[in-house]
Amino acid sequence: MKKVILTALLGLMLSSCIKSQKEFEHILLLENSRASCDSLVEYLDSSEPKIRARAVDAMGKLQDPICLELLIKMLNDLNHNVRMQAAFALGQLGNSEAEDALIARLNNKELTKVKVRIVEALSKIGTDTSFPVFIKLLKSEDDQLRGQAALSLGSFARRKQTDEKVADSLALLVADKNADVRWKACYSLAQIGKDLDIASLRNAIYDKNPLVRIYAIQALGKLKDLTVLEPLGGIIQNDPDWRVRVKAANALANHPLSLVANNFSLLKQNIHVKLAIIQAIGTSAQLEPGGYRQNSREHNFVKHQLEQIFLTDDGDDTWSSAEVGTALISYAKLIKKESIDLLLKFKNHAEHKVRARAMTALSETGSPTILRIFEKEYPTALTIVKIAMLESLNKFKEYANSRLFLLALEESDPVLVAIAAQGLSQDTLRNKIHAQRIVQAYQNLAKPVDSESAKMIFQAIGTLGDENAVPVLREALNIPDKTLSRVVADALFQITGVDYSDSTATFTKPHSDLRYEDVLKLDGASALIKTPRGNIEFEFFTEEAPLTVLNFVRLVEQGFFDKLTFHRVVPNFVIQGGDPRGDSWGSPGYAIRSEFNMRPYLRGTVGMASAGKDTEGCQFFITHSPQPHLDGRYTVFGQVTSGMDVVDAIQEGDMMEVIAIKR
Repeated sequence: MKKVILTALLGLMLSSCIKSQKEFEHILLLENSRASCDSLVEYLDSSEPKIRARAVDAMGKLQDPICLELLIKMLNDLNHNVRMQAAFALGQLGNSEAEDALIARLNNKELTKVKVRIVEALSKIGTDTSFPVFIKLLKSEDDQLRGQAALSLGSFARRKQTDEKVADSLALLVADKNADVRWKACYSLAQIGKDLDIASLRNAIYDKNPLVRIYAIQALGKLKDLTVLEPLGGIIQNDPDWRVRVKAANALANHPLSLVANNFSLLKQNIHVKLAIIQAIGTSAQLEPGGYRQNSREHNFVKHQLEQIFLTDDGDDTWSSAEVGTALISYAKLIKKESIDLLLKFKNHAEHKVRARAMTALSETGSPTILRIFEKEYPTALTIVKIAMLESLNKFKEYANSRLFLLALEESDPVLVAIAAQGLSQDTLRNKIHAQRIVQAYQNLAKPVDSESAKMIFQAIGTLGDENAVPVLREALNIPDKTLSRVVADALFQITGVDYSDSTATFTKPHSDLRYEDVLKLDGASALIKTPRGNIEFEFFTEEAPLTVLNFVRLVEQGFFDKLTFHRVVPNFVIQGGDPRGDSWGSPGYAIRSEFNMRPYLRGTVGMASAGKDTEGCQFFITHSPQPHLDGRYTVFGQVTSGMDVVDAIQEGDMMEVIAIKR
């Protein structure tokens, strides 16, 4: 009898599991096609909490405004996981109409982990009504709630919302017994950036926790208080954590060069700190009243340091290409027109990125003669150098020269055409006559045009407002890409005044077939990145970002990433790789869906780079330190489990020899 009962129970469990998988698969298919919120409603009444939670999760990822009332209702679901997802999703919608419902739920008897998500959601949509709630939470005995409330006030500040009591309440937490609470309080004070308690922050820059030191220094940097220059100078030389030293350089850069130059020694620093110092020299030089002075000991000290970098020949590895390129830009910011002759010596450098940064540096000199140099160099330049020239033209707006943009419209590279179109659209009166040339340039491009470039081109056409462009835009409405179609509709409205929103795509055609069984096979999988500096391994978050993980694995299995580089490294922020172009504009030829989820950006978190919602493809990044401003805005799909020392050592241009999947 027991065997019969056990067999029957197993049969029921198996049947339920199969049914759930089918429903999960359908939800994922709807999410992948960016269907409307209405298509998910049936799953909100499921008897299975996991299915309800997954449907709510999908609504948050879709960010469809018509989901609002449904998600508010799900705040009262019997299952706490559903309530958590509902709170997070409401934050993602960005509609303040959910504020009262979230506060009401927060005041009920509720689990801490649900309250944490409610507090996070309120930080994204809350108004002044939420401030008394948050100030009360800062006094909570629960470390998680206290920490999340402290962190979330930074989100308010980024939305230009604050309250005079907030900074004082956060200042009390700078000395909190819990290190997580302390760094989160410092982080939010840095976001507020004014009228802060300097004494508490000055104590915090010596905290035993490096994250507290990092964000306390960032906050002090915003205040530009002269009394902190000496202690920050000591930190930039002596702190044991390179990330803290980087942040000290960033903070000192907020002051005029003559006051801080003595702290900008490049001796005995690792490359990340050197890069931060080199960049800080240029930033600080721009704050110097009257600019560079030949008789200034401080100015000449940093000038000499930069010039030592330029003494190296091509192929000399004493200084990396990133250091040389960054130094060129800072040198131009420091001595302006006097740097032109030196900068031109680097226009044919062996490293392509150094050539590009030499062009960027030339634009910092303020000399209108640079326009003639650009026009001469452009026809034979590499694409990455052409991009640098085009992006630098905004420094010469007063000289209103469209010739380089018009040259770029003749290119077959969609990125060059897109940048040129955007550049021309900045002066509608002068450049409306070129609208048809932009339309023709778009028509000449090989189809399909990558989504990011297409959006830029359509936005430029709409801004210029030429009615002759309407037929091309109407045709573009048929592209099965929901996000792109909305951009086209906006452009049409700008030109005609007619609302085309009913004619936009109702879904986005996925670039490949989605087989849910392939997602299931990735449970517990991880990736191993082999580099010359060592190996980096990270686990996948398949449950939170199934489409992203599946896409990444498929690219790995095709050998897509092999021999690509980490093309972008920002000290104490991220290392970024996976770009087949190597210039930050590359894609696999298609875009995948954003899967914003509840995973935070901590040290070693792996996320997808994007140029806006639903523009992800192949570029990914790994964080050096927590980056709360990325939470819920960039897809998290993994976490480093070993090799963070390698992540810290990675430099711009380092190769990914191969990526392997461990199942």
